[in-house]
Amino acid sequence: MVRTRVFAEGWLKINDRYDFFEALHTCGYLTDCWAMSEQPERTVRRFLPARVRADSYGEFTVPKKTGGTRSICAPLQPLKKVQRALGAMLQALFEPSEAAMGFVAGRSVVANARCHLYQSCVLNLDLENFFPSITKPMVRRALERELADRILSSEVRNLICNLCTRPDESGVEVLPQGAPTSPVLSNIVLKRLDRRLAAFAGVHGYNYTRYADDITFSHDRPIRRFSPFFMERVRSIIGEYGLKINDRKTKVSVRGERLEVTGLTIGEKVNVPRNYIKQLRTLLHLWEHYGYEQAQRIYNRDFCHGTNKNLKTVIYGKINYLAMVKGREDPTVVGYRNRFRWLVQIAKAECLTDNS
Repeated sequence: MVRTRVFAEGWLKINDRYDFFEALHTCGYLTDCWAMSEQPERTVRRFLPARVRADSYGEFTVPKKTGGTRSICAPLQPLKKVQRALGAMLQALFEPSEAAMGFVAGRSVVANARCHLYQSCVLNLDLENFFPSITKPMVRRALERELADRILSSEVRNLICNLCTRPDESGVEVLPQGAPTSPVLSNIVLKRLDRRLAAFAGVHGYNYTRYADDITFSHDRPIRRFSPFFMERVRSIIGEYGLKINDRKTKVSVRGERLEVTGLTIGEKVNVPRNYIKQLRTLLHLWEHYGYEQAQRIYNRDFCHGTNKNLKTVIYGKINYLAMVKGREDPTVVGYRNRFRWLVQIAKAECLTDNS
């Protein structure tokens, strides 16, 4: 019964521990986490002590596009498998707010940007230290508030809290940046905040959306700013939910300047920034004029900040992202895709010649 309902309709009610493990088993099977015959209960219970979870993550850093590094705390196997199944189950049970654009099926950075088209003034805010600022008590209260009608058992809600948090350096259990469950749980925790901010924005005639830790307000009025009262009230509301604005990333832009929402430019349509196209053109040019191996060396030296990335994979990803934003049949996208395919074919032919 669980197997046929957990994804199809999302109205499954979890009354007790048995329902929970049956649902988790089903989600694990459907998301290829484990074989049909494997039961997760024994595996799950070993991760309930905080000291075990503290040792069940790998920590590393990745470079940011804007410079510096981001710390990632990713679960090791088999905890990652459990969290993947649990994340799928929570996605099926939870209905996110209309303003939440990140980690929601059918929504994206493009959908987020479209909510702010034709506006004359845009305010971008960033929530500081996003996932690690969400604590276990915040998760527990959110599950009781948003999913008590579907997860009836308080024991099950506590199990979820334990499985999805990890002690930080101070011993406070928080959402790890890198866990498969952190995105959906952040949307559950912030649903009430989304409602508050959307209602407050609506009173002033503003638009509001949130993509993970990126918050955007916009309006189309003759005034070219957001009032100090509005800014302080937004800061106060966010503070009530245990979160803090990163002032260094607060930005107000107006028509006549580049209006940007989650890395995309907006005006009468959503587009990528000019420097995105410029870099894509540059990478294709390097490959065309220097050959792939030399282009790869130049790319690692001049673009990667000391890390090594596969140039072909990077170009492929950039073209796919451009297609998501502009549409797969857009002439610009088609042109870059054809250039890329031509270069790949040449590289394959050269490889066959060298091996013959």
